[in-house]
Amino acid sequence: MEPFENLIAPFHCIALVSDIHGNLPALQNVHQHALQQGAQLFFNAGDTVGYGPFPNECIDFIRDNKFFSVIGDYDQKVLAFPQHSQEYLIKKHPLKYLAFQWAYEHLTQTNIDYLSHLPVTHQMTVGQKSIFLTHGSPTDIKAHLGAETSPQEWQQYQQETPSDLIITGNTHVFHQQIAANTLFVNPGSVGRQDDGDPRASYALLTLDDPITVSHFRIEYNMTNVSQALELYNLPQEFMSMFQNGLSLDGVLKK
Repeated sequence: MEPFENLIAPFHCIALVSDIHGNLPALQNVHQHALQQGAQLFFNAGDTVGYGPFPNECIDFIRDNKFFSVIGDYDQKVLAFPQHSQEYLIKKHPLKYLAFQWAYEHLTQTNIDYLSHLPVTHQMTVGQKSIFLTHGSPTDIKAHLGAETSPQEWQQYQQETPSDLIITGNTHVFHQQIAANTLFVNPGSVGRQDDGDPRASYALLTLDDPITVSHFRIEYNMTNVSQALELYNLPQEFMSMFQNGLSLDGVLKK
């Protein structure tokens, strides 16, 4: 395969994923569905671990299947657990603290090293299209770009990072936006939803003029997730997140 920075034709169909969050069954079904649709490349906008019971398996999967990935802010927080555990203990909800702790303590050293070396952003060319991949915004890994982002903000991001396509994640909600000549796409979350729909979310692009975007919601076997959470004695609230398509905050408010 060509270097990440310059992927030439015949690549034409790209699958976009983000926020896998340790959910291997969802990732496997998304990958299979995307291949059936003709996907030739997979881009991952980060937050591969967290809450789900398969952190190592998900990292192994994206490595084995040659996903091009960046790191997410949740990934960073998991990696920083040894240095910031006391801060997390004071500032975070106990279940959020547990999620950071469990993910870090169950990652292999190989996968810790892999996550640690992922870039925050990546600019590349695929065929004739310039593509920018990141988790939050082009300038802030923690940012949330979506329906509430103002036209002025979209324009600013486009001017700061001129590209044909900018891929983001972090919101766990699908969104696409055009600013000037730049298409922004957030594929939503593969593994842990925030919109009340528990199905996995991803996007498929064809590099035409203009670029076309298809959004898919994919069923997966939640029994495997539930059984693994029970095996590791992880709290029921984690399973409620997956079953109801909600964040932990959303589950705790119910």
